[in-house]
Amino acid sequence: MAYIEEIIPDNLQAFDLLIPDILKRESLSRSGLHFYGISESDEAVGCIITEDSADAVQIRYLYIAPYLRGSGVMDQMLMLLFLELREKGFVKVVMDYIPGEYEMLTHMSSRFGFKESRMDLAYFRFKAEEVKKCAVASYDPKGIMRMKYLPEDKKERLFKMIGKSFSFYDFNLPARDDILPYSMAYLEDNQPRGALIVQSPGASIIPATEDIRSFLKPGSLDLTLFFVGTTTLKAPLYLLSGLCRIIQKEIDDNVIMTGYFPEGHVSRLLEGTLGVRGNHEVRAVLNLSTI
Repeated sequence: MAYIEEIIPDNLQAFDLLIPDILKRESLSRSGLHFYGISESDEAVGCIITEDSADAVQIRYLYIAPYLRGSGVMDQMLMLLFLELREKGFVKVVMDYIPGEYEMLTHMSSRFGFKESRMDLAYFRFKAEEVKKCAVASYDPKGIMRMKYLPEDKKERLFKMIGKSFSFYDFNLPARDDILPYSMAYLEDNQPRGALIVQSPGASIIPATEDIRSFLKPGSLDLTLFFVGTTTLKAPLYLLSGLCRIIQKEIDDNVIMTGYFPEGHVSRLLEGTLGVRGNHEVRAVLNLSTI
């Protein structure tokens, strides 16, 4: 018979191999993460990782042993967890995911009656070699400077603008050490007006998934493109061209690059120049009073 329990130091060893390292590291700096272990016949067979946010709980990660998939064990454990969360005073459970990529979450949404809405940001994932081959690889990157080489006063000004953009799109601004190695600034009249932000994996937003192998491989990068204070439509072309030059010299072809981009000019540009279709995440919300 399966049962669920919160993972604490006393039982961590049993579930340790089921928890992705990146979420273990993240838990050291984020107080809202909670880890739950699933056992069957006294064997650790799965885990559920959540994050508290005000009156809501977000599903961050799910895993169940392959031989138990489709058995209903995960559904049973989630129902027990949802009832416990309701008793603790939480109002809703939230999941953000791409329907075509995460079958377990699609099933959960239908099974428990989540209400879904499509998010406005397009999600892209591609190999670095695809950027090298794209149409803007030979484009002259006018007005582009590596962010790490910006004078300190311009760097401060740019980070303030980037911070506002990240806040608008409900992202947290990554630490500077995670941004500076590959990121670029776009300048107009010698002033920073836009940026191409390339984050290191430590700052990644990790989508919930039922399969540990779906996590980004070591050495992967997160690509996030923001435009701040510029209406120049060619700015993203210049920034992508600058990225191509960095990739050609410094990044391995097989590195996986991912990113969320506002739907519109930027996402259409990426689809046209990279030949990679953007996917839309779904935000699924379950009102706990309905279960």
